[in-house]
Amino acid sequence: MKRVRMETSYQVAEGTVNVTVIIGNAQIGVSSVVLGDEIIATGDITEEDVGKGPELIGQQLVVKTVVADVNDSTNRTNVKYLLKGGKMEQEFNLYAIVDEDGDSVIYWARFNFTS
Repeated sequence: MKRVRMETSYQVAEGTVNVTVIIGNAQIGVSSVVLGDEIIATGDITEEDVGKGPELIGQQLVVKTVVADVNDSTNRTNVKYLLKGGKMEQEFNLYAIVDEDGDSVIYWARFNFTS
């Protein structure tokens, strides 16, 4: 099984930070969102609140997404992570091509919260 990893920083502000996970290319998948040691959400992730900006500084958000290739037209997979509520909205895109129809890809995104 292929693995794609990304680690980056996200600058928070005073408001509530939320995360959305979008699986592209007509593939299917499921995600889990973990802040520190706490599982915040699993399944489809849409504008899931992570916490207030000042409280998040120094913490790490980990989003694991498993995407299964179910689209017979392509073996391309991608995941888009949207973070809102910080100093600016940001979008992060990850891509992979499975070797065979029906294969899966594990995407790991790590966001380090900064001021």
